[in-house]
Amino acid sequence: MPNQITAAGISIQTYTEIVDEILNGTPETPGLIGIYGTDINVDSNSPDGQMVNIWALSKQDILDLIVQDYDSKDPDQAIGVALDGLSQLCGIYRQGGSYTRTEVVVTTDRNLNLTGLDGATPFTISDSNGNLFYLIESASLTTGANTLNFQAAQIGLVQIVPNTLTIAVTIVLGVLSVNNPSDPYEIGQEQETDAQLRIRRQKSVSIPAQGYLQALWGGLYTIEGLSQAVIYENVTNITDANGVPAHSIWVIVDGGSDNDVANMIYKYRSSGCGMKGTEVVPVDQVDGTTFDIQFDRAVSQNLWISFSLHSLSGGSIDTAAVKQYLADNYILTIYQPADITAIAALIHQYDPDLVVSSAGVSSVNAYYANQVYPTNLYNKWVVITTQINITVI
Repeated sequence: MPNQITAAGISIQTYTEIVDEILNGTPETPGLIGIYGTDINVDSNSPDGQMVNIWALSKQDILDLIVQDYDSKDPDQAIGVALDGLSQLCGIYRQGGSYTRTEVVVTTDRNLNLTGLDGATPFTISDSNGNLFYLIESASLTTGANTLNFQAAQIGLVQIVPNTLTIAVTIVLGVLSVNNPSDPYEIGQEQETDAQLRIRRQKSVSIPAQGYLQALWGGLYTIEGLSQAVIYENVTNITDANGVPAHSIWVIVDGGSDNDVANMIYKYRSSGCGMKGTEVVPVDQVDGTTFDIQFDRAVSQNLWISFSLHSLSGGSIDTAAVKQYLADNYILTIYQPADITAIAALIHQYDPDLVVSSAGVSSVNAYYANQVYPTNLYNKWVVITTQINITVI
């Protein structure tokens, strides 16, 4: 195969073709056999054979680099900063990661001040696993219980359960105790991967599509911080099975600011189209009045997982590590059903020596099934380690 760029794309020689060209040459240039004769020893363990191999690999590396540069101009194949640059041409920017945030009750025996992330050294607490949390904003505390906002030191998902952030890393005279009485109010997200950015960019080009629904869908995916959007449409004269009123839409989003989402819906909804949703955001109109936009946000729902594990080699099983791996990697979207097949595949990916049996998923710690949907269309499953039951057999 020649090294060339045509209307069909780029093509390069294979390693075998490169070696053949070095040995046998081309119509214009003789190869090693043509120069030194057919009795030349080019076996892989011979000096000449090793030299040929070095030449071939060097050329292959250069050709691979050329292909990578060629592919970096295609948004469906580019990676890293090249993909960032191409996506920006569509008005799409890679979404950065976010932090897990939770409320913490800090109890003191006197009035005192604590420094947050807006200061030099933030007041820091942790759980028994070493997960650090920083006070977000500096605060003046009074004697007694004070509820403050903390965020994880590490970006992305940090698994934390109630009543575990009880260690004051920063020692301050007067602080008696710290504790998080409830689940985090904001779950951290990892930085958007190349694959996720490619998919979002592809969705965003639906903006100029025919039909307002596809245009709205594409427009929503250009919003910074928005990871998913679902739109239900009812074109009938009566309320449908999903509870969407006649001739209305129901937009459900995960991420993005209220104003950005509301303005995008206002921009692309058709005239006279009704809306459904508990979020009501007023949008300013050109005549000075406001128009209320309705939509809903995804609401996390904890998933229960139960299964038995067996080690083929008979080795010990670190169930805590398995739970943490599932919690970090089993990520589901809005109204995506949880199923045991995906869970078993993840565990096999974690350790091929482990075999899953008697697996089930549930919305409660009972009535386990092979597959279960979230309770409502706006729910999405969230996996936490404390709701994974593993039996080692």
